[in-house]
Amino acid sequence: MISGLGIPDEEALNIYTDGSSYPHKKRAAGVGVRFVWVNDGGDEETEDYAPIGWQKGTSDEMEIEACIVALKEARRGFKDMSNFTRILIFSDSQYVKSSYVKAMNVWSKKGWRGANGRHVENIDLWKRLRREVNACPIPVNVEWVKGHKSNIHNRAADTLAKASAEMPFNRPISVSGTTRKWSDRKTRRGCVPVVGQTLKIRIVSHEYKKHAKMYEYRYEVIDATDKSFKDLDFIRYHEPLSRNQCLVVRLNSDQNNPCIEEVIEELNAADYKY
Repeated sequence: MISGLGIPDEEALNIYTDGSSYPHKKRAAGVGVRFVWVNDGGDEETEDYAPIGWQKGTSDEMEIEACIVALKEARRGFKDMSNFTRILIFSDSQYVKSSYVKAMNVWSKKGWRGANGRHVENIDLWKRLRREVNACPIPVNVEWVKGHKSNIHNRAADTLAKASAEMPFNRPISVSGTTRKWSDRKTRRGCVPVVGQTLKIRIVSHEYKKHAKMYEYRYEVIDATDKSFKDLDFIRYHEPLSRNQCLVVRLNSDQNNPCIEEVIEELNAADYKY
């Protein structure tokens, strides 16, 4: 290591990425990118990039999008990459780190399905990232970095992502519909048991999963006698349902692939609001 430099890999183009999503701003979202490298004189240089943000996006979506944007900008700004041995992306997203190798080398060979046989989340984004990686003339690796406080470059990327989200002029990353939840609890995937039972639910949000050809719904349990009362979870169904709709449904018995088997009855929302 060259004395006085704190750069992780002096032979690489080091890129710090971060994604932001703000529920209190209707999920306005953005990405931030900082490039760090050693110049011909042996000194560390940095360059920052904060694009126009998006009208809506989840945290996971924006963390992947940040990597996509970073590689596009790297190929545009560093046309000659012969001085670098690789591109090293640093993300504070465990989701990106743990999924990157599978997205590049495994999922595409299995129809973009995970070990449970279901389509993975954010397929279109992972496909776009895979195309950007393949377009790079040198290898691309992803490493995890502890968020914000521990690294000045990651802090810079975080600040850039927030600035990007302040300019939400791009269309939403994905199309979905959301209404305000009644419950004060956080959504936890898999928190409601799926054992073929009948359940009273309220639809909070919906998103069409085109690869699975099904709708995914975030819902809350509205039956005060149920052990899962006020819990929020996700479930899938092949028919469109409306936000704020209260229903009696029968579930399947697959905890790894929770689905509505049958919509039995529509309920009056006013009778169940708590």
